[in-house]
Amino acid sequence: MKKISLFLAPLFFLMSCEKPEPLYPKPILPVGLQSQTFAMGETYENQLWFDFATQKTESNAFGLWQIGFSCDNNAYIILNGGINGSTSVATFNNADYAKITADSLINVTWKYDHPNGQRDSTAFSSPWTKQGANWIANTKIYIIDLGAQIKDSSRYVKLRIKDLIQGQGYQFEFGAINSTNPLKTVTIPINTDKNFVYYNFSSQLIVENEPFNKMDWDIVFTTYKESIADATGIFYNYVIRGVLINTHKVEVAQLDNSDFATITLSDAATAKFTKKQHEIGYDWKQYDQSSDQYAMVPKRVYLIKTNGVIYKMKFVGFYNDQGKKGYPKLAWELLK
Repeated sequence: MKKISLFLAPLFFLMSCEKPEPLYPKPILPVGLQSQTFAMGETYENQLWFDFATQKTESNAFGLWQIGFSCDNNAYIILNGGINGSTSVATFNNADYAKITADSLINVTWKYDHPNGQRDSTAFSSPWTKQGANWIANTKIYIIDLGAQIKDSSRYVKLRIKDLIQGQGYQFEFGAINSTNPLKTVTIPINTDKNFVYYNFSSQLIVENEPFNKMDWDIVFTTYKESIADATGIFYNYVIRGVLINTHKVEVAQLDNSDFATITLSDAATAKFTKKQHEIGYDWKQYDQSSDQYAMVPKRVYLIKTNGVIYKMKFVGFYNDQGKKGYPKLAWELLK
């Protein structure tokens, strides 16, 4: 038992006579079957962020940013490849900024982020090398293709990354593809409450893309890019709409040929969970040529592990009451 000093004892006595403040109540998790429709919109113009425990949803416009910088201890850069089919990155190693021009784009390899969300699967390969507590920028020049929807020379951004002092902020400089010197130097402070901090080259502004703090949301309905095989097995890059998980707090298991109503905690105990960002993804729906509509994949159930509890979840629709696509509907239940 800790000893209380005689000097503090009278104060302790007076305080102990006061009525103690009630503890902040732990959120009561809704039990039973819950459901909600998420209005991405017919042109998928919205992103929707959702938290199962509080059932809170926040929405913002898709496409507010082109690159993002991680706010954890592993410095890396992400690309918003879902903006356009051609949005991607070319890397030039040990390059002189002034010598990289539009002519340098002949026969380059263009990359975009793999939607698994893993640090080693991003389009920006090894921007820094860690030395002690600091991240030292490698001698690379990146060309970012902002997308074929931009019809002039501003489509391409020439980017050079600067050193990062861990815990402080990211610095980079950029300009037009044929520029001899960078047009602008930008410093983005790290925000440890978020997963990433973001930047938009078109507006030349730092962007607040995540409406929730990183521990306050589980999934986001959004647009991203993925390589998908066609009927002949040839892979093509597609801009698709689906669900990504918050890898800082969520794990997912997919169960096929499963009866949603009968799934219990014992089923979750043997399920294989993953933190792959795109595990839910887009393939909970399939196109039905006979009806010219998307139908939900039958008996596909997802287990969502978050905040120490597990939910079972399924998709039950993709259209609103007016028959417009882009309105996915979920049903879920807390496993007890």
